[in-house]
Amino acid sequence: MKSSSKIRALAAAATLLAGCATAWSDETETDALAAIRGKGTIEIAVYAEFPPYSFGKTAADAQGIDVDIARDIAKRLGLKLKLRMIAAGETVSDDLRNHVWKGHYMGGGVADVMLHVGYDPVFAGREKNVVLFEPYFHETVVVAYRPSRIPHLESPIALTEHKIAVEGDTISDHIMSSAYGGALRNSAVREKSLEDAVVAFKAGAVDGVMGPQGELQGLLTEQRVSDVMFHAQERVGQMRTAWDVGIAVKEGNGTGLRDAVAAALERLKSDGSLEKIFAAYGVKYIDAPSTAAEKKVARDASLSPTQPKE
Repeated sequence: MKSSSKIRALAAAATLLAGCATAWSDETETDALAAIRGKGTIEIAVYAEFPPYSFGKTAADAQGIDVDIARDIAKRLGLKLKLRMIAAGETVSDDLRNHVWKGHYMGGGVADVMLHVGYDPVFAGREKNVVLFEPYFHETVVVAYRPSRIPHLESPIALTEHKIAVEGDTISDHIMSSAYGGALRNSAVREKSLEDAVVAFKAGAVDGVMGPQGELQGLLTEQRVSDVMFHAQERVGQMRTAWDVGIAVKEGNGTGLRDAVAAALERLKSDGSLEKIFAAYGVKYIDAPSTAAEKKVARDASLSPTQPKE
């Protein structure tokens, strides 16, 4: 499965567990923030080949929403940023193991922080080597279409009369292939990537394209496709079509790093900077619908976290 496909499969899950846990003990745990401040540099991991969130041939020329968030967090902490561009593994658990708490068997160490991690209570409860916190964006699978081609899209069943492009082996592909008793199967046009799906849509080869709204908005903006409407895809069976993304740090590193990053991101939200970052890439910012009480639990309660990928 293509790296960006696996990342989107984190749609299938994502986020924090308020439940299973052992108490934090700053006296027995290393406070990573002190060590990071000693070096003057914070290393933040983001996914590679994942526009509009993070893309570029190298960390030096990287662009994207998560890249800008990483730079802003580092700046607000008074630290230099070392950006780690990572390829998605088979699962999010693999990515957390290889880049947050253990390191890859081929070496390279781990990052201090990882962005764009699926944020889900059940997943958070399983991942006992990391802490998942501070969800900062809500993603939803949608159908992007032009009213001139699909005048009435009140139900997904209306798509049976149209061709809809999807990236192969993603949640969107599974919806088109098997949801509603397979009614949409013949309407699916599978492309190698969501970018290719948008190209087909722009060219008029298909009537619509299904995928995560943030990714679609970024790609449609980049390819200068206008006059597009979005129809949110309802949840189908066990297939999750909406999810939050948040942040991960290694369990056992003390609370200093977690709290400092969370505070920096909260300031990004409150002063409007986060919304501006998303807007710069053509994406409408949608805050994760977590309550203040849930966020307090994430920061103050003892966590033995747990986590998933479209």
